[in-house]
Amino acid sequence: MWWFSSCLFRSSSSSSSSSSSDPSSYTSPFADFFSNLEAGRTSLGTTAELERRAFEMQEKKLACGVPESALRFRTRSYERSVLPPYVEAGEHRVVVKLAVKDIPFGSEREREVFLEMVGPRYRPKTDEVQLSSEKFASRIENKRYLVDMIERLVESSRGLAREFDEEEKLQA
Repeated sequence: MWWFSSCLFRSSSSSSSSSSSDPSSYTSPFADFFSNLEAGRTSLGTTAELERRAFEMQEKKLACGVPESALRFRTRSYERSVLPPYVEAGEHRVVVKLAVKDIPFGSEREREVFLEMVGPRYRPKTDEVQLSSEKFASRIENKRYLVDMIERLVESSRGLAREFDEEEKLQA
């Protein structure tokens, strides 16, 4: 064991003498990396490219301004049936839940009109609107129908609220 420690001592003393030469001649192996960072370049591209990609990846919104991530869809699927009619009851039914706080209303009047329009589909305990559809024989078509229904409800509530405001101004 004594020979191993003496070898370690000799190698460390010889490496320390070689590294203590001229410190001004030292070139970091990461010099290129840091110069790229200072110039705004990364392995993912330039910062301008990153900002452009981030802008493209922004959250998509419906035409009425509701973010798509606020819509929560629920469907039900069953195993394939061997017997006719090969589909189960309610298999094409789609239910969507939307929190009212996620709808960008311009005024409190718009919110009130919207809640009047949805009626019993509004759940005050959870502050959510729940809509369902099994009008079509496809889940995809029912989902599109529900999204379109939400857009029409929001736009109609805005239009009706504007009309009510205009009537109040005329009466005053």
